[in-house]
Amino acid sequence: MAQPQAKFIQRGRCKMELSNPLISEYTWANKPSVAPLGQIICVTDVGENGSLWRGDGTNWKRTSHITYYSLSGTVSLTGTTTETTLLTIPIKGGLMGLRGRLGEIAFFAMTNNANVKTFRAKIGGNTIATGTGSNLNSTRFDFWLLNRNNQSSQYNNNASSFAIDTSVDFDLVITGQLANAADTLTLSALTLEAL
Repeated sequence: MAQPQAKFIQRGRCKMELSNPLISEYTWANKPSVAPLGQIICVTDVGENGSLWRGDGTNWKRTSHITYYSLSGTVSLTGTTTETTLLTIPIKGGLMGLRGRLGEIAFFAMTNNANVKTFRAKIGGNTIATGTGSNLNSTRFDFWLLNRNNQSSQYNNNASSFAIDTSVDFDLVITGQLANAADTLTLSALTLEAL
């Protein structure tokens, strides 16, 4: 006997089962401060298509990973050897939670020669990841940053420690720097996920 298929309804930006008609929609700023155990809400402005969150009795927890940001075009750097901001991504305070992780995958295209091209990910005054490229047409740059059971204590994939307050809004900044101003470095793709 065939199992009945779940029926879905599109409410605003969140896709959810019809069997759960009590799921309410909120923005991140106006979500309830109380997170009743088991209650599910849709946050319409976090994630590409909104996201579902479940209350644990104290805090709201993501029900799955979220594609938080995807680059929609390209950003190029040329004509300077000064470190230059290529992209700024605002991150909502509290999004990572106590043990949450941000993960980023980016691709850079570049002038294929021996000159070094450097790219960095920064939060506040902290460089949380650095990559370089030379003698390449393109390269991948990825990293993750994990809260260590505290919204102000992190480490990254290189086991470096940080003390960034992720309970408040902050910016993730991607920069580029050329050794030779005649070269070009292009941020051609970037995806940021909250895990």
